[in-house]
Amino acid sequence: MRRFDPRFLEQLRGQKRYLVVGLICSVFVAIFDLGLIPFIKWTIEAAAERNTVFLTQLAIGVTIWFALKYWFTFGKAYYLEKAAQRVTADLRKKLFAKMHELPVSYFNERQTGWLQSIVTNDVTLIQSGVSRIRDFVEAPITVVGALAALFWLNWKLALVSIVVVPPIALAIINNSRRVRRAQAQVQETLGDMSGMMQESLAATRVVKAFSAEERESTRFSKHVDATLRSNMAVIRRFALLKPLVELIGSVAIAAAVWLGGNLIARGEMGFEQLLAFIYALDRIRNGATGLGSLSGTYNQLLAATDRIYREVLDVQPEISDDRDAQILESPKGCIEFHNVSFTYPDGTAALRNINLKIEPGTSTALVGRSGAGKSTIADLILRFYDPTEGTITFDGVDIRSLRLSWYRRQIGVVPQQTLLFAATIAENITFGAPDATREDVVRAAQSAHADDFIASLQEGYDTLLGRHGLRLSGGEMQRISIARALITNPTLLILDEATSSLDAMSEKIVQSALDEIMSQRTTLVIAHRLTTAARADRIVVLSHGEIVEQGSHAELVAKDGAYAGLYRAFSRGVLEETLG
Repeated sequence: MRRFDPRFLEQLRGQKRYLVVGLICSVFVAIFDLGLIPFIKWTIEAAAERNTVFLTQLAIGVTIWFALKYWFTFGKAYYLEKAAQRVTADLRKKLFAKMHELPVSYFNERQTGWLQSIVTNDVTLIQSGVSRIRDFVEAPITVVGALAALFWLNWKLALVSIVVVPPIALAIINNSRRVRRAQAQVQETLGDMSGMMQESLAATRVVKAFSAEERESTRFSKHVDATLRSNMAVIRRFALLKPLVELIGSVAIAAAVWLGGNLIARGEMGFEQLLAFIYALDRIRNGATGLGSLSGTYNQLLAATDRIYREVLDVQPEISDDRDAQILESPKGCIEFHNVSFTYPDGTAALRNINLKIEPGTSTALVGRSGAGKSTIADLILRFYDPTEGTITFDGVDIRSLRLSWYRRQIGVVPQQTLLFAATIAENITFGAPDATREDVVRAAQSAHADDFIASLQEGYDTLLGRHGLRLSGGEMQRISIARALITNPTLLILDEATSSLDAMSEKIVQSALDEIMSQRTTLVIAHRLTTAARADRIVVLSHGEIVEQGSHAELVAKDGAYAGLYRAFSRGVLEETLG
């Protein structure tokens, strides 16, 4: 039998107090259920003997019995569910933290919805399984206790009845193996369905623009059908087990009725014993059904914990600090590539033998057609990936020997597509500097030319953005993004053509802010428009992952090489969309 990951068991041990209390309550609930067996026998005996005093005592006893059972049932449900909720809350926190430690390549290879499925569906299965851990106590106690009651009532009848135990055990074991495989398939298909749904909804504009609504619905329906089939396979196993156990158990009940009736007729057994015996057999049937569901619960927990640890928590980050990682005093922001080559994990070669130096306080623009390697250079500087060959230095020090968190705080990034969080404007600006003061926030917003429009809002910097808040224009969002990059006072600024998707008026405001910022610090621009590149101190032209030219705008135009050709095509308006 496969066992749970020791780390999951350690998490359960962390909730030992609640689990122990809940399981003790479960033991008493099972005992109280079994206690009805002698109550039935004694009640019928007292009625037959017309012993009203004993009947009154039994009535009072049953009332107290069920009152106690009520409190133990409450304790069982409350404490086990509390343990389950705390375990799953802890797991979700660990999963979220771990996902932010994983490399960019991990997310490039997986759909976001698939990961969301692990955090939601798999963790929910664990919550359900932990809360049902009571069955691991109640079912065995019920079966063993009821079997003991059978022998107490009539050992001859008990021996005949227990012949059904081996077939029931065989049915449970066989069903357990099939459920384990089916449950793993359910989790996979749920992940695929969630991934496809998230991907399609994120691309709603594209879907509508190409009138692909029906095609996407068909594609989603295929995933839903696959999930339905895998779920039905599990449901079929569970649905088959319960009636099978009941069918086998009915044989025991039928045998008990026939043989017990004969024993009563011969005076070897009382009617009250037979009724109590049949009730005990029904308790065994219920307990056996519970034992059957244990296999499903066990396999659900196994499948869910396996995916959580194998697919997320056990994945090792490709980028991490060296043991002796350092920080630099008074960094200047000099970036240098030394014979750098890079190949993506899927085998795609992106850069070949790059030698490049970005001097402190200067601006450098990367130019080239889509796929030339511009974004890859920025990703390597940010250490989203490490070079396959060669080294990258920051102020003369290999960036792999620098403390990663410190190093990334020296870099401000303004992406082409702005993403703001569902939080206030101030919280969005301070995302990379949570300890910044309001004065720091205002100063960064002023540098980004965002203070004027923020001040005009009723709530100012406390204005809520996102799903339940204010919707800003593209230019306003981009200026907040620039302020977010500036508030950490970065040594190096990376601009991924921050104005390419803006209208003319917004572009003018944002570009004005960028021009001021670029004059004050080391700046790397990923240029989609050559008019942006022309403002840089130096232009680096890339083609198929190699540097083919570099120099100022005037120098490269005079050289009449690759850049000059791109610039002439751009000036004629035929290249703008191809420099992505």
